[in-house]
Amino acid sequence: MAHAHLADTRACPTARARHLGLVGLFLALVCSGCVGAQKSTADDPMPAGGLTANVEDKDAGLVALAKGFDVRQYPVIAVDRFPVTDKAVKDEDDRRLADSMSVFFQSELVRRLREGGQFRRVVNLGETELQPGADRTLRLEGVITRLGQGSQVARAFFGAYGAGRARAQADMRFIDVGSGQVVMVTADRRIAQTGYFGGDSKDHLKESFDDMARDLARFLGRLAKGEAPATDAQRPAR
Repeated sequence: MAHAHLADTRACPTARARHLGLVGLFLALVCSGCVGAQKSTADDPMPAGGLTANVEDKDAGLVALAKGFDVRQYPVIAVDRFPVTDKAVKDEDDRRLADSMSVFFQSELVRRLREGGQFRRVVNLGETELQPGADRTLRLEGVITRLGQGSQVARAFFGAYGAGRARAQADMRFIDVGSGQVVMVTADRRIAQTGYFGGDSKDHLKESFDDMARDLARFLGRLAKGEAPATDAQRPAR
């Protein structure tokens, strides 16, 4: 029977074209798995403390720094949970997803900042209270303003055209604990529209938040070296 099927596809150009088309579609879907969450321009960054993120950076998205802010003056940073404010969160399933992503993002921020080694101590405020001390401390807080799962089916078949994409955005503010002043704000947005057969929506969102945490740690490391926020095109050649 298998030999007969092969003979049919060779004998009939239409059948052969259909067969090759299905194979091509399958390979395209599989190959698309190598593309995950990608950076996108932040949507309507939230102002805080007189600052609005409006300077583009290759790692942190959009940023704004208070005059005189020097991250090297802060050996301690405390990371709070980010509530989800996206109005698309409506039912119980949405709220469970929002709560899980909020917890996940906080833990990834803590992990990435600890790995980065920029701060002597990184406090997870979901696990312990911040105890007052002599060290200057930053408090990292904010909100998740965009949280959309999109459609896995739409991504699988029309992801190349932007259909069904998952989206995530976090607006962050860094506060000098001693003075209460907002010293820096950022807004980072990620989208995911491809993956193996469209990719699992929750996996896309987790990848987005992990990438945000990783890139924020990179940005803070660059600030500590005296670099200003910049895109790749703006960075001076060495």
